[in-house]
Amino acid sequence: MDKIRIRATLFAMGVVLILVGYFVYSILQDKKRVLDEKTYAHRILLKNAYEISVLDTEKGLNHFACKMMSDHHIVDAFEARDRDALYALTLPYFNDAHLRGDVDLTGFIQSDGYHFLRIQEPEKFGDNITKQRPMLALAIKTQKPLTSLDVTKYNISLVSIIPIFKDHKFLGVVQVSADIKRIQERLNAHSAIKSALAFDTVALHKVLPNDRSKQYGPYSLISSNNRLFEQLPQNYAFMDSIRHTYMNTTYIVASRELTTYAHQPLARMICALDITDDELAYEKEITNILFISILLLLLLGIILQIGFKALINRVHKLSAKLSLQLDSQLHTDTLTGLPNRKSLLENIQQKNHIAILLLNIDNFKEINDLYGHEIGDQILQEMAKSIQTIIEEYSLKLYKMHSDEYALALSDYINVEKFEAMCQTILDRLHAVNCEIDDITIFITFSMGADICFDEGCDLLGRADMALKTAKKKGFTFVKYHDSLHIKEEYHKNIEWSKKLKEAINHNRFALYYQGIHESRTQNIFEYEALIRIIEEDGTVVAPGMFLDIAKKSRLYSHITEFVIRNIFKQLATTSHRYSINLSIDDILDPKMQTILYELLAEHPVENRLIFELLEGEGIENYQEVSAFINHVKEYGCQVAIDDFGTGYSNFAHIMKLNVDYIKIDGSLIKRLDLDLSAQDIVRTIVEFAHRLNIKTIAEFVSTKDIYDECLELGIDYVQGYYLSEPKPLN
Repeated sequence: MDKIRIRATLFAMGVVLILVGYFVYSILQDKKRVLDEKTYAHRILLKNAYEISVLDTEKGLNHFACKMMSDHHIVDAFEARDRDALYALTLPYFNDAHLRGDVDLTGFIQSDGYHFLRIQEPEKFGDNITKQRPMLALAIKTQKPLTSLDVTKYNISLVSIIPIFKDHKFLGVVQVSADIKRIQERLNAHSAIKSALAFDTVALHKVLPNDRSKQYGPYSLISSNNRLFEQLPQNYAFMDSIRHTYMNTTYIVASRELTTYAHQPLARMICALDITDDELAYEKEITNILFISILLLLLLGIILQIGFKALINRVHKLSAKLSLQLDSQLHTDTLTGLPNRKSLLENIQQKNHIAILLLNIDNFKEINDLYGHEIGDQILQEMAKSIQTIIEEYSLKLYKMHSDEYALALSDYINVEKFEAMCQTILDRLHAVNCEIDDITIFITFSMGADICFDEGCDLLGRADMALKTAKKKGFTFVKYHDSLHIKEEYHKNIEWSKKLKEAINHNRFALYYQGIHESRTQNIFEYEALIRIIEEDGTVVAPGMFLDIAKKSRLYSHITEFVIRNIFKQLATTSHRYSINLSIDDILDPKMQTILYELLAEHPVENRLIFELLEGEGIENYQEVSAFINHVKEYGCQVAIDDFGTGYSNFAHIMKLNVDYIKIDGSLIKRLDLDLSAQDIVRTIVEFAHRLNIKTIAEFVSTKDIYDECLELGIDYVQGYYLSEPKPLN
């Protein structure tokens, strides 16, 4: 019996030993996987932290330069070449920015490339270094802003060069730069990332023949903020990412190539992130697991049954703990500690809620841009607390959704009237709450979309999201979902027209219709405006109001513009008429569209028969780009009109700054011209203003004789509308 018991015990111990070994191996593999994932995340952090640090440094430079250029006294002093005045005016700006760590060097360079003033070395001026600094020469030649890493005689720096204009006259540039160490300091300050700069050894010795910097292959270290970089393996290749231990500290070491504005290699930035805590935690976990395993095996030799039971219990406890931790991570928002979207979806699926309220912070992106993401995160946390306090009297549960969005879920029954009243009360109380962060009062407003449903199978979250989007789109603070909103129908309509538009592009089912623009006195056709149409398979003609907005939102608008441009040049070649086509600001600024248009203008002389109608809206204040386009097309004999003038963003200053030939008065004014005295006064002002500048006026949407007669009375030069002619194909 003893032999059998011993054999059975040994067999049982062998089986248990195999099981324990399997469990230990599985846990070790899992821990190794977690460590590898953390290491990978650290590598991503190194990359992202560098890019953010560069952007922060560039933002500080541009803020400093723009702040100086907004001071017209500085521009005047530079124009007058008054060095003493310029120095006195700019020094406070420089000292303030330098104290903040935004800038190290600043200089004003004349349009001929000669230094006019170095703020940090005012006694040194009059030299020309454009041959040594191609970046500076390029900025002066193109007269456009330029930002890049560059080598100066002082060090590698992030350099931003801003052109200086006064009354469209190019005066020169201001050059501001921050030493590469600024980027290194930000890396260290924001993410505790140590860094070093490595330079090509051959190039370095040309500048500093006696340099004795630490060498790694073809590179030499020229600056570092930690001795770690001098103790890397001698065969370290900067293109590799390695894990390296120095002074009992483990780092992830990776490098990034620094390039110039012309994408030429400049140097390499080596970054190191301390991952010692992760390594130690991993080693401690492994040690604990091994210790527990050995202890269990020793106890097994004494009391097999008790030891085996203890092992199973221990494994169950570890698994439960890990499951709880994983479940918490999957269902909890890390910033606010609130249950997240996944948790809400599961509760909805379990039929725990009958209503959803979605809250979205208005203009949260602008708040982040203004105050930074750190304060933005604090606002999200404070708002979570405020919402939690406000809803204490209701049977609502708070969830944190993505970005700046929260969800409130209702479990108890409530009638629709009380539900809407509750929603409005919550919004009112929230709008009475202000955020106080770092002695800054930040006013927060919300938009809300909500849905309540007592039937099974309701898509609560989806319908609340549709209601929220409707509130945002229409500028409401609160919208409750209802079938009458036709939100789903609108989505389906958008999808349907997107498909139709794509098919029209693929099968070339566009056509141009032409509407005459008539001389007011004689009613003779002066020109034709080209208007886009879609011809469906059954021959139905679709007006642009059905698809142009969809084209712009789905990024298909450029295909339509290209079709119009190419076909209007065919008309110019085969007819003697004058034509006008519509161009948006996006078309003007699109390099591809510019290339197509300029090539066609160069190949086909238009002889004053082509007019471009520019929409007077957002973007027209980019005077330099718009003026450049206008002047360029006028070199080919084209003329330019400002379309839809008189409403929206209308500004007489736009017209005075742009060299245009016609103003098309917006149809919203012309439609009521025969009845509305205010519209008549506005139109009269526009006509008088335009005629003083020798600009012709065009009235669109002239649909009746009364409107036509009023246009004549007000002295409008040309008229367009259904009263005189309808859009139609030209034979």
